[in-house]
Amino acid sequence: MSHSPDLRQIFERHRERPWLFVRPGGNWGDYLIYAGAEKMADAAGLTWSSCDSAELEHQATTPDHCIYLHGSGGYNSWGSGRPFFDLERSVAREVHLVVQGPQSSEAAPEKLKNRFERALAAVRCRDLIFFAREKTSLQVFHDIDLSRYGVTPGLDQDTALALEPADLCAIAGLREMPRGNYDLIVFREDNERLPPAVHALHPTGVVIDPAGAASSFAHWMRIHLYSRTITTNRLHSAIVCAIAGKPVTIAPGAYHKNRSVWEYSLSEKGVAWTDAIRPQENPFWERLPPFIRNSYKVGRMRLMLHRVPIR
Repeated sequence: MSHSPDLRQIFERHRERPWLFVRPGGNWGDYLIYAGAEKMADAAGLTWSSCDSAELEHQATTPDHCIYLHGSGGYNSWGSGRPFFDLERSVAREVHLVVQGPQSSEAAPEKLKNRFERALAAVRCRDLIFFAREKTSLQVFHDIDLSRYGVTPGLDQDTALALEPADLCAIAGLREMPRGNYDLIVFREDNERLPPAVHALHPTGVVIDPAGAASSFAHWMRIHLYSRTITTNRLHSAIVCAIAGKPVTIAPGAYHKNRSVWEYSLSEKGVAWTDAIRPQENPFWERLPPFIRNSYKVGRMRLMLHRVPIR
């Protein structure tokens, strides 16, 4: 397979052009992707502005513009479809270049082919580069044959990995990296969660999903940075703690994303793999009425008891 230059080289080649960065939306972990790409843009000397997906149609562009679509895991058959919509609206503009940042797709070309056909039905941009952040998704793009739409497929790591420990501290509003107060278990409960496995790792520690518990990106960051270790099936919880130099164990989600990114870029950073995790059950907590378990104040008290930042 022939690959395009990496994302950093693309930025450097087009540093004299104006750039529009588009955020597709998501949970706090996606903000780590944005922060990494924006750091790369600044390092390359780009002149760029940023908008959310909902604001894209109101953004003015010229034929000299480049549009950067932030990476995500949104190219699948079960999500909101926003990445396809952003791609369709971007490539239909008469701009110099559209770049899809490193991301993952569902490993089912037959489910995605028609959606990509619709998104790429009216390509008016001069060039279009589409980055995968791991090899499984890159193969999907070749199987769909995106090149027939004028797409150049590429492979590069998740842009969150452009960040360094000092960047994490700056986002979190900390002067230095904390030593750690607790062992963190981040276990997602949404549609990317795998069913419970019989043979699973049973980590002990504080069970929190910062995607829901955090009140801001900085708070999300602090919850991770104050941990000693982390075991998780959330990709960007694993990435932030790996950058911070903490012991990390990652488990699979509902599709190949976690495993593929681990194989391509996280294993070499010392991140361990486990085939399944099941947090230790807390019978007392489970017996409490839902209105108590779901109480905002009770949730904050639980965080305080474990020395987890509450804001």
